[in-house]
Amino acid sequence: MKFIKFPIVPLLFGFSIGILIQYYFSLPLFYILFGLFLNVICFCIGYFLNTKKKLYSLFFESFVVLLCLNLGALSSYFNIQIHSKTHISNFVSEKNIVQGVVSEKLKSSTYYNKFILKAAHINGQKCIGKILLYVPKKHKKEIEVGNKIKLFETPKLLQNALNPNQFDYSKYLKNQNVFHQIKIKETNTISVSTDTNFYYYINLIKSKLLKSYDVKSFKKDNYNLLMALLFGEKTELSKEISTNYTQAGIIHILAISGLHIALIYGIVLWLTKPLLRFKKGKLYIFLLSLSVLWFYAILAGFSASIVRAAVMFSVVAFAKMINRQSNIYNSLAVSALLLLLYNPNYLFDVGFQLSFAAVLSIVIFQPLVRKYSYSKHLIILKIKELLLISLVAQIGILPLILYYFGQFPLLFLLANLIAIPLSSLILILGLALIPFNILLPKVAVYLSILINFLIDIMNNFTAWIVKLDVFIIKNIAFHEVLVFLLYLLIGTIAYFVYFPKRKNFKPILVSIIIFQLGYFLLNSTEKNNNEFVVFNSMKHTLFVETKNNESVFYMDDFANSKSAIEAYTRGKFVKKYRIEPIKNVYSFNKKILCIDSLGVYNTKQKPEIVVLIQSPKVNLKRLISTIKPEQIIADGSNYKSYIKLWKATCEQEKIPFHATAEKGFYRLK
Repeated sequence: MKFIKFPIVPLLFGFSIGILIQYYFSLPLFYILFGLFLNVICFCIGYFLNTKKKLYSLFFESFVVLLCLNLGALSSYFNIQIHSKTHISNFVSEKNIVQGVVSEKLKSSTYYNKFILKAAHINGQKCIGKILLYVPKKHKKEIEVGNKIKLFETPKLLQNALNPNQFDYSKYLKNQNVFHQIKIKETNTISVSTDTNFYYYINLIKSKLLKSYDVKSFKKDNYNLLMALLFGEKTELSKEISTNYTQAGIIHILAISGLHIALIYGIVLWLTKPLLRFKKGKLYIFLLSLSVLWFYAILAGFSASIVRAAVMFSVVAFAKMINRQSNIYNSLAVSALLLLLYNPNYLFDVGFQLSFAAVLSIVIFQPLVRKYSYSKHLIILKIKELLLISLVAQIGILPLILYYFGQFPLLFLLANLIAIPLSSLILILGLALIPFNILLPKVAVYLSILINFLIDIMNNFTAWIVKLDVFIIKNIAFHEVLVFLLYLLIGTIAYFVYFPKRKNFKPILVSIIIFQLGYFLLNSTEKNNNEFVVFNSMKHTLFVETKNNESVFYMDDFANSKSAIEAYTRGKFVKKYRIEPIKNVYSFNKKILCIDSLGVYNTKQKPEIVVLIQSPKVNLKRLISTIKPEQIIADGSNYKSYIKLWKATCEQEKIPFHATAEKGFYRLK
């Protein structure tokens, strides 16, 4: 039976659609199992009829895809740990004792170190679940990955994004099965003990490798960047460096992926070449390759991008061992399918999406690379290849870049032309430094100086690119629908590349028109969505009034409100906006009274909504009885103690109370 040209691709497609259906519709287990039962029956009947040649092959293939779709939904359901009866959420009470193991260290914030705590017991009962753990940097206890932790704290549900169109960190964590958080105070007691578990040994090996590098031979930022490049250790990477690489369009070199794995796989093949003389030499090379690749993947944090690359090169290594040419589409599909079987939520991981989109784009547009990169001169040939590969990779990830980051660096080709060769050289020298650190430390010092010099060049070049601000298009409004429509356009272009006929140019023109119509409709829809929003801005106040795609922002601190403004204008397709100081009275369908720290208001005013900002000292009970508002709102600029008292007063007076620090932004349509 010929199941189209690339047989794994439709299976992956069906499985992915099943994950998406379960993610967005949260089907009950009974419906999924019932659907699976029907699909299995249809599959068995279809298989029997197909073997007897009484059924068209296309029908049977459809049954196979539907079966994969159902399996994708089932896999997604069981992957969500909160569905389990033993999940920590089923045992939380008023007072709790939580025990678990620190499985991961996250990037620190200004005041807190952040960890992922893998729960084992709560109140003496066995449980599963992950908890985001905040530990103050001033806390006496030192916590490392692999430590056993005992806490006398109550896990709280993660808080959703508090402002419109803002990056939802809680949603990102939920896709990794993290639904709860615990924030420790400096005075809180934590029991920390060392345990010889899997995480402990991995962290021990990783820390020894990190410590083998002489920190004194590197600048602080250079050392942190080298650790990010080699081991994916980005927790100490400065915000400035990270922002520069993102805006220059070369942040991908700091995400351990295909480039790293390809270099390591190439080094392993070169070192193990003498084994080919033996009878089972290919088998030995395959086993050594797999061992090195997966050990490195574990050390580098087991991220979606590196696991994808490790799986793909494992498939390539297996094909090489059995003397079969692996199909690149099947290799990609197999690696994606294995990853999604392991964790269906990888489908929503930005790194996973960008990684596959880039590789697939390079593979699809390979004919263009071959056609236009030809040259008799080796250096010119390599430069052309690098530029074209960077270009076609950027084509593949363009819709995702616009959607997730809202910006596009026009000088990405120039940035990649310098950064990719430099980062590859730094990676090779950095890996070579490991044995020198142990065996020849004096030689390692000189090699470290060279690596430090190369990183300086790369950092300075990236900073120079970013300074050319005019070549970075920022705050681009993009929507999920536009992502799909732009990929539709890219698909028609790819089809034309393979079949360059005049009639095949028509789909490109049609898809351009559809994309423009989509953008116009989305823009028109948002134009009719007039609203007044009270933001949650810590220690500051921010309001916005939007009418006909034009916004007026009222604020007391632009610097701290800039990111919220950019996220809002991008999500709402706002083209024009202006900034004004905060007023005391607003009129937007309803009359809104704003009371600031002075606590002064006119008793003759009869507003429907009262907004309290900057901790005003008011007698709220008297205010409610005097002006009789419909609702009280407190933004993030108020003291927590004040908000607690106001909430209690509103409950007594039976007036709706909305605290943005608890419920997020307030929107009035």
